[in-house]
Amino acid sequence: MTFSLDESTIAALSTAPGPAGIAVVRLSGKNAFAIADALCGASNTPPSSMEAGTFRLFHLRDPEDGSLIDEAIVLAFRVPHSYTGEDLVEFQTHGGRISAMRVLKALVQCGASPAGPGEFSRRAFLNGRMDLSKAEAVLDIIGAQSERAGRAAAEQLGGSLGRRVDSCYDELMALCADVEASLDFDDDESGGILEPANVPGRISTVRTNIEALAATWREGLLLREGALVVLSGIPNSGKSTLFNTMLGALRSIVTDIPGTTRDSIEEGMLLEGIPLRMTDTAGLREAEGDVVERMGVDRSLKLIADADLNLRVVDLTADMEPQLSWLRSGDADTAKTIAVLNKADIAPRGRVETLPQEIDAAGFDAVPVSAKDGTGIGELKAAMVDKICGALTDEGSQGVAVSARHHALLKEASAALDEAIALYAEGAESAAVFCAQSLRAAAEALGTITGRVYSDDLLDIIFSRFCVGK
Repeated sequence: MTFSLDESTIAALSTAPGPAGIAVVRLSGKNAFAIADALCGASNTPPSSMEAGTFRLFHLRDPEDGSLIDEAIVLAFRVPHSYTGEDLVEFQTHGGRISAMRVLKALVQCGASPAGPGEFSRRAFLNGRMDLSKAEAVLDIIGAQSERAGRAAAEQLGGSLGRRVDSCYDELMALCADVEASLDFDDDESGGILEPANVPGRISTVRTNIEALAATWREGLLLREGALVVLSGIPNSGKSTLFNTMLGALRSIVTDIPGTTRDSIEEGMLLEGIPLRMTDTAGLREAEGDVVERMGVDRSLKLIADADLNLRVVDLTADMEPQLSWLRSGDADTAKTIAVLNKADIAPRGRVETLPQEIDAAGFDAVPVSAKDGTGIGELKAAMVDKICGALTDEGSQGVAVSARHHALLKEASAALDEAIALYAEGAESAAVFCAQSLRAAAEALGTITGRVYSDDLLDIIFSRFCVGK
């Protein structure tokens, strides 16, 4: 859908349907107050006469037969001081689906159009009430899975990302203007517009700032999508018991029969504000005659390869050599693997004491635990936090954690600046011309983050992810 700012008046339910204290129906557009007046019936003080930022109780009536729909608190917001930047009226009705949907139906009968996904936020962007980074922050707040994710989204809604991107954009546009102006003068008559020797340094400064923002992408990914944590190991090593213990719930079936878990089971949990997708997998062994088990093992191997963190469960009471061979093979990624030495409560004491040092020497973190009685689970969680969060940049603590879209555009801008620096390093006579082109390409990429550069197609992609009513 190609969408430009139009003059229609839109309406939508802005709260989730179902039992609740109140339901909110939102109406926005140039005819918002005229439509609200028609719904509120005869009144000495109709919504159109209300001052901005005030509210009143009204009896809402069906425009066809005048029957009572509901009592509602009506709030008035006027141009430009509303969420959308348009005249906007909100109806706070009693909660529940029926009353709110009757109000919405009546608004449409009075001339409103049903809003599409994200249409209120889209109008807010087009009317200059927020930039694209703030609009996306609204979506992140709605979808936040943890307090940490909510704080990061709130910081972005407050403009933390937009201000830093705009600063880089403005500097690039100023530099581009200087470079292009210098093309109109000979070197000895430029009037001090630009010193060519200073150009690479100015570009490098902007590039450094861009790379610092791009480095927050991993934290943004973890906060928005969570980390995939896979529990792997041989059958009967205690993966499912550990899975249940960490979740605090009986989620995986636990028996003494090898191969009980034949497919992956995923559940969510929070660890230090990071959402985790905990995944119990089928035991790793040769399953030559069992097609179903073979499929489960293949799925386990795929999940291990995709995991942000692999908890390799080692059974301290079983034969150690086949379990440790994978750690020694070079196929294991030390950066995302923790050797969980399970059944430490019943294993030979010497093995419990010496094996962690042996595994540590191979470059892996090793944590002895008893999944059955919970011993060592706290230490395991601390090691998981170190693995997952250890590589995160300090930039995230400054209220910025960019999304995948932002990251791609920041890397595009950085690559364009690399081209500009290389052109000046070559010293060609045409360097300034091509440098200006590269600078503009970098600025365009940055402008696409905040919406200083946009297309209807881009807006369609972003706002189609929103719910109706936001």
